[in-house]
Amino acid sequence: METKTQEIYSSLVENLDNLVKVYRSLLDIVRKEKDILVSAKLDDLNENNKAKDAMLVRIRSLENTRLKLARDLSQSVGADIEAPRLLDIATRIDAERAQRLRNLHSVLDLLVKRVSEVNRQNEELVKSALSSITGAMEAIRDTLQEKPTYARKGQMAAAPSGGALVRKEV
Repeated sequence: METKTQEIYSSLVENLDNLVKVYRSLLDIVRKEKDILVSAKLDDLNENNKAKDAMLVRIRSLENTRLKLARDLSQSVGADIEAPRLLDIATRIDAERAQRLRNLHSVLDLLVKRVSEVNRQNEELVKSALSSITGAMEAIRDTLQEKPTYARKGQMAAAPSGGALVRKEV
């Protein structure tokens, strides 16, 4: 492997290692989010969301760098430049480096799946909580509304004229 290709490969592997670390941190954060949602600690949830947002910003930055490095390495080894794939690049480099790329790819793939699964579970928890809150709010609203059964609907009947047994006069 020529020097420039080796440098790009090293940079890509370093970037992928950083992505793995950040995704592991994100996985910890979404797992913690699940615990916080169950315990209903809003202050902790706000802090956790800030950490989650920071991780997502970091991931976007690393992903942009990864795409650039993958394009550069794809061009260097003769792989598809438009849609660079780690597994495609791995087929075009020596076995040791290819195995490293395959391992990083599988680790990242597994982490992304786990983060997605835990995040989906968290979403279900939030939807369930919102459904419960909405139901409770509707029940409270229904309790506070006037009941139509007891509302005034008619008018007083006029006193019958003549033949009344009881008069209103004293």
